[in-house]
Amino acid sequence: MYDDITALLDSIPFPGKSESLVGSQALKELEIEDGEVTVVLNLTGVPRSARHALEDQVVELLQAHEGVKDVYVEVEVDDLPQYDAANDPGLSVHGGGAAKPAPKKALADVKHLIAVASGKGGVGKSTVAVNLALAMKARGAKVGIVDIDIYGPSVPIQLGVPGAKPGVSADQKRFTPVEAYGLKVMSIGFLVDDDTPVIWRGPIVASVVKQFLDDVDWGALDYLVIDMPPGTGDAQLTLTQSAPITGAVIVTTPSELALVDAVKGLQMFRKVDTPVIGIVENMSHYVCPECGHHSSLFNEGGTARISEKFGASVIASIPIDTEIQRGGDHGKPVTAVRPDSPQAAAFLTLADAVIEKVPFEAQEKAEKKGFLSNLFKR
Repeated sequence: MYDDITALLDSIPFPGKSESLVGSQALKELEIEDGEVTVVLNLTGVPRSARHALEDQVVELLQAHEGVKDVYVEVEVDDLPQYDAANDPGLSVHGGGAAKPAPKKALADVKHLIAVASGKGGVGKSTVAVNLALAMKARGAKVGIVDIDIYGPSVPIQLGVPGAKPGVSADQKRFTPVEAYGLKVMSIGFLVDDDTPVIWRGPIVASVVKQFLDDVDWGALDYLVIDMPPGTGDAQLTLTQSAPITGAVIVTTPSELALVDAVKGLQMFRKVDTPVIGIVENMSHYVCPECGHHSSLFNEGGTARISEKFGASVIASIPIDTEIQRGGDHGKPVTAVRPDSPQAAAFLTLADAVIEKVPFEAQEKAEKKGFLSNLFKR
């Protein structure tokens, strides 16, 4: 089958050249195992829109071959100055004019990337991500949040900016993030209609994830919180392979079904050598607003059990609460609009746990100053 697949790839022309993908040496790797075909292409110099079309062509051609079950395409793009900005519309970022040298890496001034992930949907991952970002900002950090939950982006709604559109940087090469509650925000939700489903294959999803990191002018940030899609698919693997993730926060509920999937997510990050900062038990309990009684809606002890078994700390327990839920629905996150509430306190506790493990420069300086001040008082 290897020779057949190579021949098929040799029939596809390299964009803008008379040579094929094979003849132009764009084919870097080809792996075939149990009907799964992985193709690695170097497409340096190819406009983004042409790359997307080429990826689709490769997938469609190879999937039609007998014996092929799945096709995965990975694209490498070197930072070279032959990048054709004039002919690359991208997602309406690039303007006309002559090609310009490759700009500074977008993440160069982002100190820490914090991935917020879950093994399954419906556990409140995006709510945790939004309120964690706001809580870290409340602690004095410069924070951004990127929503790469491609199929179900909810961050724009939760932050009250569902109709916003990102701007364009001065060099016409990057998006500028939307601002909301002092956060820098980017989401696929800004680029598609609310009632339009996103129906993309894995390679396209991977390309969009890379673009949201590389083609957004994030500026100087202490933390970029990444709201990931649930599961362990293309977006997660692309992120861990293409971005220097500082650590991951795993969100789960105490439900046994959610915990099973949370373990898969936790193990995935460890397999790709991404540190797991800790586990957040969301919807941990319900507090009666009248009498203050705590009630457990799920089985108790499950999160503590997997924490002990897999050596990952439970760094926060967030209650199930109408204020948190309604705040997200109405674009008024509780940590921003009710910072002194018990609900916000739970997210501030989470932020403190993350900052303790991944401190930012201003906080380190403040701690050092406080230590020296106390020392001189003795």
